[in-house]
Amino acid sequence: MFKSKTQLAAKIEIEEGADEILAGADALLVANPSFKPNTPPNERDNTSSTMSQVAAVMGLRSATIEFDIELKGSGTPGTPPEYGKLLQMCGFSEDIEASPASVTYLPTSTYGGSPVSLPSGTLALYMDGVVKKIWGARGDVSLKLQTGKFGVLHFVFTGADFSVGDAELLSAGVSYQMTKPPVFMNANFMIDDSPPYPAILSVLDLKMGNVVTLRDSANAESGYLSAIITGRKPSMSFDPEMVIVQTYDFYGKLRSNHEGSLSTVLGATSGNIITITAPKVQYVGINPADRGGINTLGIDCRLNKDSGDDELSIALT
Repeated sequence: MFKSKTQLAAKIEIEEGADEILAGADALLVANPSFKPNTPPNERDNTSSTMSQVAAVMGLRSATIEFDIELKGSGTPGTPPEYGKLLQMCGFSEDIEASPASVTYLPTSTYGGSPVSLPSGTLALYMDGVVKKIWGARGDVSLKLQTGKFGVLHFVFTGADFSVGDAELLSAGVSYQMTKPPVFMNANFMIDDSPPYPAILSVLDLKMGNVVTLRDSANAESGYLSAIITGRKPSMSFDPEMVIVQTYDFYGKLRSNHEGSLSTVLGATSGNIITITAPKVQYVGINPADRGGINTLGIDCRLNKDSGDDELSIALT
């Protein structure tokens, strides 16, 4: 089996925890995929005339699938990117506007509704003859931006059950979005809003910090009904060059519990422009560092709410 001949397919579930039938139209481009089952055994600590152990009894059953996806637009303004369904399974709402054409993702705290917010999903890795599938899944996502490189979304999904079987690679109906991802350059990065400061940085990391919990259910075949998101702690880190206090007072912002905004843009071609904003960035830690002999600061931040469910926005235009 060839590692490079691997596909991922994903679909939002109509009924939570009920695995969907996947097809070529559900496939999307990913990198570094992995699958890990979790089947903790129930030990049987019986005593007898020997010290030999007896067979364990397997109980609860779940699994995780994780992978990377390029941060890019669909190529058509107002058309969601192929990873849009994955962001929804990670606790984001999807807002599609016709004029001006855009797709915006914001955190949500609402289960249910129409269309369904915070839906569960079925995901599968087709690995050159073997398919590894999870369902009743929800997940967590992080985003890494590095100067001169395209952005990478890292997804980790937890499924309430799994299966492994033989299956051919998907072919009929497969149509990947082949838009080239924009690189993190000419990004108009701004931190704070009094006034905005164009920090000189190399790396920007954003993490949603979702708390994903499996729902115990004695009626479920695996012992779990589904995975749900019960909370989130969004965070951010970046590495600006150190400057004099008069230019920008990083330490003063830390001392005063200051909250400032963040904005940056990747791309300039319609259908492939990604604007990332956060209204309330709060510094919580600063560590000295250097980049090629230049003094820098390793800054850890938390992303706070403004009015609520708005800690981070990803808009595609």
